[in-house]
Amino acid sequence: MAKPPINPTDYDAIPTYSPHGDGKLVHAVIETPAQTRHKYAFEPKYGIMVLKQTLAEGLAWPYDYGFIPQTLADDGDPTDVLVINDSPTFSGCLLEVRVLGAILLKKNGVVNDRVVACPKRQDGVTLTTDAYEKLKDVPKDTLDGIERFLVEYSEVEGNKIRFEGTCSRRKAFALIEAARKRRKKQG
Repeated sequence: MAKPPINPTDYDAIPTYSPHGDGKLVHAVIETPAQTRHKYAFEPKYGIMVLKQTLAEGLAWPYDYGFIPQTLADDGDPTDVLVINDSPTFSGCLLEVRVLGAILLKKNGVVNDRVVACPKRQDGVTLTTDAYEKLKDVPKDTLDGIERFLVEYSEVEGNKIRFEGTCSRRKAFALIEAARKRRKKQG
């Protein structure tokens, strides 16, 4: 029996894990691409990306930002993912990514962690991120900049944000699995 086609705007039909990675690659749906001032978010009611806010002049998203399908984080949204990539993608782009770890945050007293990932390796194409296996492989100034951006942009939105550290790839996968279970339980 043939599987029904996936509607590209039905992101909930996309599995958390890529079928090509033996459980080591997850899917990431990009909402906000790097190098833009605009923050986009998927609106399930309409099946489309919507403009949620615009950053102040001179600021831009440093990396692609989105969510991991079929997950539900503590804040009630799908698990956030920040994808370190050599070039921006676009809103709605589906990527297969390698999880490096996570940045642990609390926003307004609620856990709001961000999984940090990079694109899967490709034969014949070299990316800066190919050398990254874990969060500690990311240059310290890059990781510090990501942490600072996540805190500062959220504070500008009027949120109380607290950086609580980082975690390993293993712990990040545990966060993803907990979010998958939470999503399944919700139905």
